[in-house]
Amino acid sequence: MASQFKIHGDVNLSWHQDILEINSTGPWNMEFFHHLHAQLIAFVPTEKKGKFTVLLSISGEAVPTPDAQRYHTEFLKASTAQAVAVNLANCQSVAMTKAVANQVYTQAGLPHQIFNNRLDALQWLQNEVYKN
Repeated sequence: MASQFKIHGDVNLSWHQDILEINSTGPWNMEFFHHLHAQLIAFVPTEKKGKFTVLLSISGEAVPTPDAQRYHTEFLKASTAQAVAVNLANCQSVAMTKAVANQVYTQAGLPHQIFNNRLDALQWLQNEVYKN
């Protein structure tokens, strides 16, 4: 069924060795998360499943709608990522985004940490890989 709403939000995916880098701009609606999930499924090759971490860099007002947040949490429960580092250096809604991210990743069972710069986030991800 086609949605009656346009996608609100933008995303760019790239690989840096075993780190999936996701650069995203909010705000996000349900249509954005449908789009994101389809891209992620196509972008993560079988041989990487369970052997990668995620660096999520968020820009703009990065707050999902409540239904989109629930939908994304359910998607993440099936994730094979080892850990997620969230970089909020360019986020305009830091306090609210921290609260949402902590709730989503905790409910999904994904180890995560939130940072205000990319370098600290990358260093944490590398340490998480060596723990496992």
